[in-house]
Amino acid sequence: MATIVGRQQVAQAEAYELPSTRPWYRKAITLARDNPLGTLSLLVVVLFVVLGLFGGAIAPHDPTALDANAQFLGPSLAHPFGTDQLGHDMFSRVLAGARIDLKFGVIVLFLGFFPGIILGVLSGYSGRWIDYLIQRSSEAWGAFPQLFLLLTFIAALGPGLRTAEAVIAVGALFSGSRLLRAVALIERHKEYVMAARSTGASEFRLLWRHVVPNVMPYILVGFSAIFAAAIAIEATLSYLGLGVAPGTPSWGHDLSANLNAGQQYPFLVIFPGIAISVVILAFNLLGDSLRDILDPRLRGSTGRSR
Repeated sequence: MATIVGRQQVAQAEAYELPSTRPWYRKAITLARDNPLGTLSLLVVVLFVVLGLFGGAIAPHDPTALDANAQFLGPSLAHPFGTDQLGHDMFSRVLAGARIDLKFGVIVLFLGFFPGIILGVLSGYSGRWIDYLIQRSSEAWGAFPQLFLLLTFIAALGPGLRTAEAVIAVGALFSGSRLLRAVALIERHKEYVMAARSTGASEFRLLWRHVVPNVMPYILVGFSAIFAAAIAIEATLSYLGLGVAPGTPSWGHDLSANLNAGQQYPFLVIFPGIAISVVILAFNLLGDSLRDILDPRLRGSTGRSR
């Protein structure tokens, strides 16, 4: 009897409870504290999206309204970013200009990068003729300089963002497929895929439940890189006069229109330039942070170890 009681006491002493699952908001707070750059970048990206959706509506002035009595006014409470030679309120134009970049980036993602993800994973995982067909098409497109193709299509179809969206989307389609093809090719030969296949798992289940989650960090990095590149391309085309129509609120167009006056009134080019630089940097830093958080091999490379 004493032996039984002793064993019960030992079992009670060695017993333990599983740690309770933390609420999602506490996990989010921990991730935000451990990744300050990623958190700041996420806030900037969210602000950019909000401005892209509602920037024109919340702008204090009409971004296209002309005012001959308000030319070259310096930053003030009425005009925080000053006004240009046509009397445009630069603060309102910066807010409204986010819409062009957001629309351009979303179109490039949905028409180019996201289909490229599907093609790349299928190419790397399936191999054989599917891989050959996708990769030879990618090489044929990549044989031509993208800038040359873009200028050729603009010369044939006329300037405008629609032509640029089509060309850049096709480029993102093949660049995304090449990136994901290399990653999927590595993942398909790893031990966990072979082990799952030996248990009788179907190829679709292997692809959806095992390969895709392990390539997700690369998808997120590619997503942020493509969006950042789309913003830079739109700003460049608008700066060169090949993008938006004259007078349309656009960061690149405002840089070009105010270039000559920028030497005397630097605020005319400083604020649109800051907007472009900050948003592009935020997308790149956000992609790096998400990759470090989601990829177990990189976990702990930013912030404190988790």
